[in-house]
Amino acid sequence: MQTSQQKSNFPSVHKHSTPQSQLLTLDRAFDVPVEELFKAFTSSEALKAWWWPQGLYADRVDIDFRVGGRVFINMKGYDKGGGGMISTYEEIVDNERIVMTDQFADENGKAITAQEAKMPGEWPEVGYITLDFLAEGADASRLALSQEGVPNELQSDCVQGWMQSFDKLEKYLASERH
Repeated sequence: MQTSQQKSNFPSVHKHSTPQSQLLTLDRAFDVPVEELFKAFTSSEALKAWWWPQGLYADRVDIDFRVGGRVFINMKGYDKGGGGMISTYEEIVDNERIVMTDQFADENGKAITAQEAKMPGEWPEVGYITLDFLAEGADASRLALSQEGVPNELQSDCVQGWMQSFDKLEKYLASERH
């Protein structure tokens, strides 16, 4: 796994709100060491196991986990719009932070607009996801997620989707420990 230990001078640079898009924030505790939680974000096998809400699944995950690398996750099982996502890693600090762009993608990993993805609302061309990992003792950790660019009218759906994904992440982490 290639990662960067360089910290950003502006850790909150991608934590902005607009009138149409308030910053979405979530915080979730996990009963695993922070290293195990962080690792669940670094491989295609792990992301394929838990990324996407209940009833959906990732049929393809391509990941180049390094600053400047990209991740493409293609989603299946959703008929209302959406599809996949393509991201570029802007910052990676082992066991502490991941900052990545957030764009819709077609099934081939090509970035598309929200309109092309049939998503309602006013989305930016590029959004951002910041994941902060916090150790809370030897066998506990916390994940703080910030997502910039989700239209206000879709935030409750997005929160529900992330919480369902985190439920799947919790099950994945438990299965990895046994």
